[in-house]
Amino acid sequence: MSKAKPYHKENLRGDLLVAGREYIEMNGHIGLSIRTLAQQVGVSPGAPYHHFPDRRSFLLAIAIEGFHELMTATAAIADANQNAARKLKRMGMAFIRFVEENPRLVDLMYESELTMPVLDPELLKFQVMGHQALKRPIQAALPDIPDAEAEVRVITFWSAIYGFASMRKKGVLHPTEPGAVPTVDIAEAVVDRLVVSALAP
Repeated sequence: MSKAKPYHKENLRGDLLVAGREYIEMNGHIGLSIRTLAQQVGVSPGAPYHHFPDRRSFLLAIAIEGFHELMTATAAIADANQNAARKLKRMGMAFIRFVEENPRLVDLMYESELTMPVLDPELLKFQVMGHQALKRPIQAALPDIPDAEAEVRVITFWSAIYGFASMRKKGVLHPTEPGAVPTVDIAEAVVDRLVVSALAP
């Protein structure tokens, strides 16, 4: 008779999150099964539920992990001794690179059952942090603009960055004519124009 798989491992929570991230990178989050991941990491089907009460809580933990990584990069840029234009550009490019490197994780973070029809409160906290990180350099460069105007500029900048990154991820950005795309990386060209707009007097 085969022995039952152990219910506990030294770092089962961490092992499951790693396995979950790997699964999402390969397949997306929709078909993820905690029971399958339990088998993959070598524990009983019920063991993961000691750490995650249900599938949604497990997906939320992975999404939060992704936001921590993204916010860590954003905080480093925000703390750098650079002008507002440079900070905004670096933040925009950092998000675009994050999407390129983690396309299916980004789907979970921004377009999944964790965000629709209602955004999870835990994820809202990170989105507010990101909003404020973009707002600070705009206000630093333009201290006299009304707060409502600063808000509009942040939303415009973020909407364009997110939209560009999403369209690029889906492969739907195509030049209409040969040579229409700048010879530099199109992402940098787009972000440069957005920075100019966000900081226009």
